[in-house]
Amino acid sequence: EDAAVALLHSPLGGADPLAERRLRQGLRALAQAAGDRRTSGELLVDALRDPTELAAVERRWAAPAKAVAGLLGLAASTAARPAATVEDVLWAVWRASGLAERWGRASASTNAGGAGADEHRAAAADRDLDSVVTLFDAAARFADRLPGARTEVFLDHVLGQDLPADSIAPTADRGEAVRILTAHAAKGSEWDVVAIAGVQEGVWPDLRLRGTLLGSETLVDVAAGRVSQGPGVFAAGQTVALLDEERRLFYVAASRARRRLLVTAVASGSTGEADGEEQPSRFLDEIARAASPPAEQDGTDEPAEPPDQPDVRSPTRLPRALTLPALVAELRTAVTDRGSSRARRHAAAGQLAELAAAGVRGADPDDWWGLRPLSDDRPLGDPEQPVTVTPSTVESALRCGLQWLLRKHGGDAPATAQQGIGNLVHEAAMLADDAALDQAALAERLAAYVAQRFDAIELAAKWLAERERGRADRMLDKLVAWLAANPRQVAAIERDFLVELDDGVRLKGRVDRLEVDADGRLVVVDLKTGASKPTAAEVAEHPQLGAYQAAVEAGAFDDVGTESGGAALVQLGDKAKTVAEQAQPPLREAADPGWARKVVRRAADTMAASTFEAVANASCRTCPVRTACPISGKGRQL
Repeated sequence: EDAAVALLHSPLGGADPLAERRLRQGLRALAQAAGDRRTSGELLVDALRDPTELAAVERRWAAPAKAVAGLLGLAASTAARPAATVEDVLWAVWRASGLAERWGRASASTNAGGAGADEHRAAAADRDLDSVVTLFDAAARFADRLPGARTEVFLDHVLGQDLPADSIAPTADRGEAVRILTAHAAKGSEWDVVAIAGVQEGVWPDLRLRGTLLGSETLVDVAAGRVSQGPGVFAAGQTVALLDEERRLFYVAASRARRRLLVTAVASGSTGEADGEEQPSRFLDEIARAASPPAEQDGTDEPAEPPDQPDVRSPTRLPRALTLPALVAELRTAVTDRGSSRARRHAAAGQLAELAAAGVRGADPDDWWGLRPLSDDRPLGDPEQPVTVTPSTVESALRCGLQWLLRKHGGDAPATAQQGIGNLVHEAAMLADDAALDQAALAERLAAYVAQRFDAIELAAKWLAERERGRADRMLDKLVAWLAANPRQVAAIERDFLVELDDGVRLKGRVDRLEVDADGRLVVVDLKTGASKPTAAEVAEHPQLGAYQAAVEAGAFDDVGTESGGAALVQLGDKAKTVAEQAQPPLREAADPGWARKVVRRAADTMAASTFEAVANASCRTCPVRTACPISGKGRQL
């Protein structure tokens, strides 16, 4: 009903409140005469859908509703045509409405010297025309992005916007002012002075390959025959083309200046050399060379007049900001700098003391991060109780104690869809305990299990389902092929264990597969569904596998055996077509048979300590708790 009333009062209907009220009364009278109990709002909506009942209403009151009903019918019939787009529907309604001529005449009255009410009507017509143009632009962009989409999809798209996607509202000329805009927006304009700020390497030029999600631009190059070499050569060609495009864009920005061009950049590092993350762009050197061409002879005995030389300055150290925090930071740096002279350090300490007495924040060493005493120096573990260690956390605890602590106490990232698929494959692997099944029957059994439960995994997008399902199927195929070629006998699947070592350490965990080799020794097999895998040298002293072997020798599976025959990682998630088994030899065959117990002991000491150190390692880039790490560069004080 609200939409129907809005259409009646819009320029398409042109009804006023009196016309609406009389129309409702007329429709209600006709309905009561026929014994119809619908409300006037329902009758109005139905009349716009089927205008036959409007014939019995007085013409001057029914005219707005007939006009709206006719346009709605035209829109519906146009949209029903094959291959009709939202642009076709809008054009049909726009032409039939007659608003183009009416608003055009009203807008033209501004140029005819209209005043008073005419001027207001002209301004309103201008705004209405701008709105229609914006609507048609939005429809054109929508039709280009989603060819074949129906009109109702466009309506959902427009109504779902919290902010309008575009605006062509007129803006006033502010006179002399500094304009801040992009290089693309500056095209076609000129100014006396142009400043290009932040010309940094990695920002300008930005050589990151851009493209659509599905790589349609690459498909266009392939179809056009522009890709005739391998993917590496093609990627290099894209980078070269991107550099040329970035250079042209920089030229556009630089050529906007009539008299003076200012280009700035910063160089991080203690001495200005290329030892920091921020470095000036290569374009600075290019523009300096371009602005300083060699003097050429003009055919006379006199040399040509040399061109204006650019003022190219070498990197200079910026002075300290004239603020109290900057002064405190400089004084604290001087106090803690062991390379400074004793007199300089004492002078800085005296200045800090004066600032601290004046209440300046940060000047008092009691407020400095890292100098406060620990709030609680008791160890995390109870000295009277054994420390419980799981094989899966031994490596993480030894790699970085702070990361292990924070992740154990709620800092771990939420499980991803890939981890969910890995867990599903592990669950399916539990069904591979029937030796009587042949390879085909086992594959069918595992595939059916995954298919029944795959929809429970939450993926980022529905179109990822086929790809991720294929990845799960490939892991199952690898698992089945490995089982068929595996000479060992399975003793247990997903077997829990809890065993206490001699030195007060408790090992607790679960093995994916416990197998018995030809010599009757136990071999722990750990199934890996991730894409990365360790090297052969890393597997020899892999902490998790070593912990499993230590548990075997400590009697964790004494009902099956206590002699370890080694351990193995079975890589199911890597990109290799065939499964890779990475074996760790038995502990007794190692140069130091007790290395695994020592590793577990060090992990236990780390887990039970009172302080936990942050250690830089290869996993820092993907660490989920790096915002709480003091050495990551992203850490924040707590």
